[in-house]
Amino acid sequence: MLEPTLSPAGSITASPEAPTGAPPISTPGTGAKPAPAKRPLIRRFVHLLRRGHLYFGLFLFPWAVLYGVTAFLFNHPNAFSDGGNLTAFGAELLHETPLATPPSAETTAEQVVQQLNVVKQPATPFALAGAGKFTGRDFAFATVKTSDRTINVLFDLKNGGGSVRWQATPSAAEKPAPPKPAPFAIGSPNGPGGGNGRGPAGGRGAPNGGERGPRSGEARSTPNSLQLADSIRDRIQATIPILMERLALPIGEVTITSIPDVTFPIEADGSTWTATYNPLTGTVTGSSGENRPATELSWRRFLLRLHTAHVYPSEINSRWLWAVIVDVMAFTMCFWGVTGLIMWWQIKSTRTIGLVILILSAIAATALGIGMHNAMTGG
Repeated sequence: MLEPTLSPAGSITASPEAPTGAPPISTPGTGAKPAPAKRPLIRRFVHLLRRGHLYFGLFLFPWAVLYGVTAFLFNHPNAFSDGGNLTAFGAELLHETPLATPPSAETTAEQVVQQLNVVKQPATPFALAGAGKFTGRDFAFATVKTSDRTINVLFDLKNGGGSVRWQATPSAAEKPAPPKPAPFAIGSPNGPGGGNGRGPAGGRGAPNGGERGPRSGEARSTPNSLQLADSIRDRIQATIPILMERLALPIGEVTITSIPDVTFPIEADGSTWTATYNPLTGTVTGSSGENRPATELSWRRFLLRLHTAHVYPSEINSRWLWAVIVDVMAFTMCFWGVTGLIMWWQIKSTRTIGLVILILSAIAATALGIGMHNAMTGG
């Protein structure tokens, strides 16, 4: 069947009617769009890497800034210092003093060899086999204490000059009163091995795996030590010989150097105290809410301690979550490097100059790494 239509000239013409159910005919300019072609897998992968590069950067932006700022603070100890007043001085201030021309490392080494020959009088005199040098940094430090301030002096032994930092010493009236001793305290936290679960406890290991070391047994108490029966220390002392035998390692003198302190609340004299027991030294100390000393932490020290905070604690808390972020940051820094290379390679116009920069970077990093290794090992 023919359907009349109006031609551009205005005359009526007949056109065949489209059969029922046939798909509409698409003509240019009617607005119909073809289905988008699927992107290749490699392009989708690169797109995913770009998004990961972006979103990891946005999420970890605070930590990137933190590590950047604290790295600067570590590298420049005097920057934004909270250690009191700081004054730098040049070599001219040391004019006509014994340090106007400090002895160099080379001169000192020569003098040492000369004195060794005088004292030892070897058959073949000792001879200097190389140039002397200062280990570490070329700085010397001194402290001056007066009635009202503490002064720290730094001397640059190689270039001359240095710096002086001082801070006021709290007067007797400003110093906090000594904390009230806990009624259950045994020993002193500042004595040998006191505090932080460290101390000289040790002894010979058991001769075989079936016997305990000489420190195990019943509970033992002295005015300066509280030792429990079958304590953590005794168990470690007795376990080490067994462990060495099972690992086919020789057994010798055993010295336990560190055991974590045990803290717990305790009721005494009608008050609740926080007791701290050192399993290694047997000391028991305590603090209450009234005499617990406040921990002073400046913003600079806080940032630096955040930078060095690491290792997962035994329980999930803020330190544990921080350790997670450290791992994520470590992964992301490597991820940024890889994705940065991939994104660079996508831009063909930058491949040549980028390759040159990569080669120069590898050469510089290798040379500097070797130099730092030699500096750290004295090579």
